[in-house]
Amino acid sequence: MTPHATAKPLKTPKTHEPSAADYFIAKLKYEMSPYALNALMEEGASGYQIIDVRSSEDFDAGHIHGALNIPLVDLPKMLSEIPKSKTIVTYCGSITCQLAPKAALELAQKGFTVMELHGGLKEWQSYGYPVEKS
Repeated sequence: MTPHATAKPLKTPKTHEPSAADYFIAKLKYEMSPYALNALMEEGASGYQIIDVRSSEDFDAGHIHGALNIPLVDLPKMLSEIPKSKTIVTYCGSITCQLAPKAALELAQKGFTVMELHGGLKEWQSYGYPVEKS
């Protein structure tokens, strides 16, 4: 018998798969609707910083008032520019764009309080909310 024949198979650790309820609780906690963000802006809430993680060209073509443009590729070197005392709301172009959730994940891993704007700029505009051009 060779030593390999007596080796025990490796056990893979069991992971906790979230329930549907866990998923939707988290989704509601970490996503912000365009309606909710606009309401905060109209109230003059100061506890939020909006970050547009699209390219500077896309940002210049239209963005949400008060948003900082920090393209996802530049995020690691721009962390010192982002206020840790505020809730960060990331957004990109649309619900199918993955730049905003990737940025939100990176920021959350660095200790920021973060949310994602559901649907991105496209959904924001579908509500009729204004965009600025640079």
